[in-house]
Amino acid sequence: MRASDPIFILAGDQRWQWEEWCDAQHVDRSRIADVKALIVDAFFAARDRSAAVAQSGALLLDPQYSTPQIARALAGGVQVGTPVERAGSFPLEWAAADPFAAPPVGSFVKVLIKDRTDYADALRAGQFEKLLALQTWCRSFGAPLLVEILVPRDGEREDEFEERQRPAMLAQSIRDSYASGLEPDYWKIEGTPSEAGAALIEAVIAERGGRQIILGKGAERALIARWFAAAASSATLSGFAIGRSVFWKPGTAFLSGALTAERAVDQMVSTYIALVDAYAGATRACRSG
Repeated sequence: MRASDPIFILAGDQRWQWEEWCDAQHVDRSRIADVKALIVDAFFAARDRSAAVAQSGALLLDPQYSTPQIARALAGGVQVGTPVERAGSFPLEWAAADPFAAPPVGSFVKVLIKDRTDYADALRAGQFEKLLALQTWCRSFGAPLLVEILVPRDGEREDEFEERQRPAMLAQSIRDSYASGLEPDYWKIEGTPSEAGAALIEAVIAERGGRQIILGKGAERALIARWFAAAASSATLSGFAIGRSVFWKPGTAFLSGALTAERAVDQMVSTYIALVDAYAGATRACRSG
């Protein structure tokens, strides 16, 4: 994870989303592990087909359903990040009773929080306090820290929120994080179709020489490409961490019996490589323009 390189993370650490889908479809939760295996299969196949993935690809996998796959990926020379938050928790809670009792499982650590600048001060301070403890633990093992901040919409009009209000709140949330002493290696953030919104986020991250990667939210490739284009001029932009947009449709079709494992993996590979190419195209167009 060199500062000069982008990182293209195939983010397969979803837990509660798969649990809800399995319960609704009357599929045993044990099958979630089968999808995690396909995600790793897809990553290895993409690495064989794409020089960019071979150089800059990485995985994000959860120990809850993916422990064998984490070991397989690490043995295959893949950078693998693991989440430490309890899936779906708000405010932030740890997945383990004592998250700092042992070294990090993978190559880097990811944590997700939800934050809005209008949340209660005590709630926000409590989350920042936990993140600072996590940062200390990560640094003690030399493990890069990736902090994902989600800014939920709360009654705002969607178009205005996506273009102006969320970027402004996200920028302030990052500024407040820095003020608390939190300086992660990467910010995993929600993209915006607005260049002005992307510039707000860029400005605050650049103040501390940080890096940002764009998450996917299960969006279609065309919308993600707009996010890439809006942020392409950002000096801090360093890749993406995208999962459901790549594997949700083929993964659920596989579990439903509508797709073979081979076909599901092929679809995941095609989408993942297409996103890598879209990112490269957006940043290349910005540089040449």
